[in-house]
Amino acid sequence: MPLLHRKPFVREKPPADLRPDERVFYCRVTNEIFRDYDDFFERTILCNSLVWSCAVTGKPGLTYQEALASERKARQNLQSFPEALIVPVLYLATLTHRSRLHEICDEIFAYVKDRYFVGEVGLGLRLQCKILEARAPSHHNGMANGHINNTDGDTIIISDSDDSETHNSPVQNGKKKDIIDPSLFKYKVKPIKKELYESVIVKASQISRRKHLFSRDRLKLFLKQHCEPHDGVIRTKTTSIAKYNIEEQSFFYLFPDEPPTFVFSPANKQRRRPQKMATISRVSNRINSSEKAKLKKEKANAVEAKKKEDREKKREELKKIVEEERLKKKEERERLKIEKEKEREKLREEKRKYVEYLKQWSKPREDMECDDLKDLPVPTPVKTRLPPEVFGDALMVLEFLHAFGELFDLQDEFPEGMTLEVLEEALAGNDTEGPLCELLFFFLTAIFQAMAEEEEEVAKDQIADALDEDADPTKSALSAVATLAAAWPQLHQGCNLKNLDLDSCTLSEILRLHILASGADVTSANAKYRYQKRGGFDATDDACMELRLSNPGLLKKLSSTSVYDLTPGEKMKILHALCGKLLTLVSTRDFIEDSVDVLRQAKQEFRELKAEQHRKEREAAAARIRKRKEERLKEQEQKMKEKQGKLKEEEGQNGFKEFARQEETICEKGEPLTAEEEEAIKLEQQKKEKELIEKIQKATACTNISPLGRDRMYRRYWIFPSVPGLFIEEDFSGLTEDMLLPRQSSFQNNVPRPVDKPNRWCFYGSRDQLDQLLEALNSRGHRECALKETLLQEKNRIYEQLNNFPVERFLIPGKDSESRGKIQNVHDISQISAEKQLERRLRDFLLDIEDRIFQGTLGTIKVTDRQAWRAALENGRYELLSEENKENGIIRTVNEDAEEMETDDPARFIVKDRFVGLKTEAASTASTNTSSPQPVNNTVHYLASALFQIEQGIERRFLKAPLGDGEETKRDQRGDKKRKREEDQSSQKDDASDGGRSYKTVLDRWRESLLSSASLSQVFLHLSTLDRSVIWSKSILNARCKMCRKKGDAESMVLCDSCDRSYHIYCIRPKLKAVPEGDWFCPECRPKQRSRRLSSRQRPSMESDEDAADEFEEEEVETSYEEGGQSEDEDYEDDDYYSQEEEEIR
Repeated sequence: MPLLHRKPFVREKPPADLRPDERVFYCRVTNEIFRDYDDFFERTILCNSLVWSCAVTGKPGLTYQEALASERKARQNLQSFPEALIVPVLYLATLTHRSRLHEICDEIFAYVKDRYFVGEVGLGLRLQCKILEARAPSHHNGMANGHINNTDGDTIIISDSDDSETHNSPVQNGKKKDIIDPSLFKYKVKPIKKELYESVIVKASQISRRKHLFSRDRLKLFLKQHCEPHDGVIRTKTTSIAKYNIEEQSFFYLFPDEPPTFVFSPANKQRRRPQKMATISRVSNRINSSEKAKLKKEKANAVEAKKKEDREKKREELKKIVEEERLKKKEERERLKIEKEKEREKLREEKRKYVEYLKQWSKPREDMECDDLKDLPVPTPVKTRLPPEVFGDALMVLEFLHAFGELFDLQDEFPEGMTLEVLEEALAGNDTEGPLCELLFFFLTAIFQAMAEEEEEVAKDQIADALDEDADPTKSALSAVATLAAAWPQLHQGCNLKNLDLDSCTLSEILRLHILASGADVTSANAKYRYQKRGGFDATDDACMELRLSNPGLLKKLSSTSVYDLTPGEKMKILHALCGKLLTLVSTRDFIEDSVDVLRQAKQEFRELKAEQHRKEREAAAARIRKRKEERLKEQEQKMKEKQGKLKEEEGQNGFKEFARQEETICEKGEPLTAEEEEAIKLEQQKKEKELIEKIQKATACTNISPLGRDRMYRRYWIFPSVPGLFIEEDFSGLTEDMLLPRQSSFQNNVPRPVDKPNRWCFYGSRDQLDQLLEALNSRGHRECALKETLLQEKNRIYEQLNNFPVERFLIPGKDSESRGKIQNVHDISQISAEKQLERRLRDFLLDIEDRIFQGTLGTIKVTDRQAWRAALENGRYELLSEENKENGIIRTVNEDAEEMETDDPARFIVKDRFVGLKTEAASTASTNTSSPQPVNNTVHYLASALFQIEQGIERRFLKAPLGDGEETKRDQRGDKKRKREEDQSSQKDDASDGGRSYKTVLDRWRESLLSSASLSQVFLHLSTLDRSVIWSKSILNARCKMCRKKGDAESMVLCDSCDRSYHIYCIRPKLKAVPEGDWFCPECRPKQRSRRLSSRQRPSMESDEDAADEFEEEEVETSYEEGGQSEDEDYEDDDYYSQEEEEIR
């Protein structure tokens, strides 16, 4: 309990007659209850007054709560006092004889601090040990200081003398004892926790107590609790002596040494003063009263004279001291003044130098010359399925698609949009129906469509006076080669490049042909159009031609390998070239120019919006000031009305009217708006500002993309609209090692070496990294200053992107192998290469088209066993195909086959066009693989041979253009057969006269190109051309019975070998029991066989009847085809990939 005015405090007891429902005042500090508020208030004031003291430590000047806290803390300290030291300390306290507690504390602390007692826990040998025994030095065992230990022989003599030296001697009678050095004692200790040894004897220097375990303050607090004053001397309390049995203890049992002899401190001298004065009074009574008075007077005079003399001396000395101090102060002031002036001059000089230094230091400079560069945060390297050197180009393609995808209808191929994941799968995957196929579809379709539109514009706006371009031999040669390559599809496939069937199988070959033919559209006819619309575009500006010239090995590889099996770097080069091709087109240039106009207009609107906001803010501030002024004027005018007369009052009214008009104008200008209206206007302005910013960003992405800036290491910083995040491009091309080092440590004398580090991409994925970057960028460097300003302007935009940044997307641990393994587990089709996928698909297509030709009685392959041929093709045993062909003698040269199959119609080969005249062989060799020997895959050769066999098995009358003859040619041939024979004879003579020159048809060139195919894509392209050339409408599968006009029951259907009309064997008259073998002619065609024996006069009429029958047949075929088109699509929706219906749709 705290002490009040150093006296015990007694709490007020609750009133005895307190009622349960009585209202009282409760003092929470002392837990007392008062009925009267004044008593409660006094007790509260008393508790907060500094009149309390701690009952344990005696600390005064505390409040009640502070005293309680002090007591609590003191008791905690007492509880942690070592138990092994309680008895020794109390025993030593009984040996002291002091009147002050701190003297006892100092003596006991000085004795105990270097000695250790039994049972005490300390640190010995770096372990926590318990002291078992204390041992004295060997020459003191049993004997201390030359005599037997005997405390009874010690005698303390107390003297009445005031001499302090007498009291300081510990012993007056007897010998003075020598104190044994505490460091000579040894102690037997035992570890507490680790049972390493039972016990060990250590020296005193090897033991120590824990810090603050035994301190002077804690000892003093302990002695306060166990000691009390008694007759002017501090004694141990009897209760403590009885509690710890101090009288029964022996000091030798506590410590192996003689008990110490402490210094004697007498009691207060005032207690003995009455005795001394009594002695003096007895002596003075013996002196006579006269002598006493005389002595007293003389003594008083002497004392007075001495005091006067002392005062004079002191006055003189004081004057000297004052004068000396005055002089010293004056000199000190002069010295300080001079020193301050020098200090000010020094400070001015330092300030001038510092200003000059700051001026030089603040000048912009090379970033690596700055001496206060901070470490930039380390960015995280990008780890995706793509190689590091391809990642930047992938971002370029992605940005191109993001900017121009809407122009070229990208959503048709990618409804969900193009993302980095899709592009990554296109470059790293090999699925023939995957994103790469769709992406190349998009590029080629957009290029072909845009080029067709440009050709139409050139044809419309063709001007007679074409521009004369400078004839550059290199450009002319490149254009000539491209022209030959562009003519190859027309010569070998019967149509131009844009009209070829583009699908996942023919994609590789059409892409290769497009790259080879790039630059063919650069002619003198469209020179003016190119200069006006395309900025003087010529052949060398074509990105695909640049790819062909810079990477000839890529095109060579593409001629024998599918585009799906190329490396990501090679695929990226192709995509890069296609993007460049699109950028040179007129539609893209117009779109970019429109985006520039939109960007300029959006920036102007944004500036006007900001200016309008600032103007409104200024007007609002001016309106507030004007309103306050008008209120003051209104008050002044009101006072003037009351004081002045009627005349002045009228003048005041006129002034008031003018002021009212001004106020109405102000109100009209801007009435005070409510908080909701102001908030709505503010939200609308923010929305408009956000729309303009998005419009500016979108237009900027369509015009140009530039980095935010560079740092000291020449690294570029990028933000992309299509990919969130802040990316860093480390491009060391053109850099030397000394450029990346501080100028102080750069190599001045050595020749700078280029940086030999691979280029890579990194990223910052959090706001903290961006903040660290902004803090580390140096504002004095040229590059980092501009970069920091740009980052601060785009800070909010970057924050938004970092919030949506998928960090794990750019930290794929296993790169290609692991990611591909995961995809393979999901898609089984990617477990095989694209070459195998195309091979399987080509086998299925070959088997399907052969089956449709056979089932439709359009022809049959010339092999011994058709089923064996199909089984060998289906199982991939291609060597059986070639062996069977050799046995049957089917494979011949192209010329021999052409002569055998086309002997009845030799005029079909005479096609005199301009390309034939310009060395047809050169055109074919320049664009195909026959120009140089290429390693042809056996599989490709076998499958090409199989397609060649299928084509040989088709009857010529079931082929149409481009591989067969057109309808007009057939009519001419039927109408004038004699003339054809004469022309045939004349053409043979012409050929003989021309030196044996032979002209080849599209079919001949198609066969040559087919047999020289080096890739599966080329075989697919020939297959699509053959499929387009077959007259599927004449197939028995699509035929209608001439009698019942119904389709179906193909097994009972018979086809006339002359007019190709179909009949059911049970519908024809007379009926047939079975389908006849060999040639069969319908009843209408049988008379034609007999007409050959008629006379010459009747033959013209027969021929005219034949022509009429042919015309009727053609009309009927066309009608039947139109009626059966829908059913044909339904029957072959899945199998007939190259059907006639899809050809018409395309």
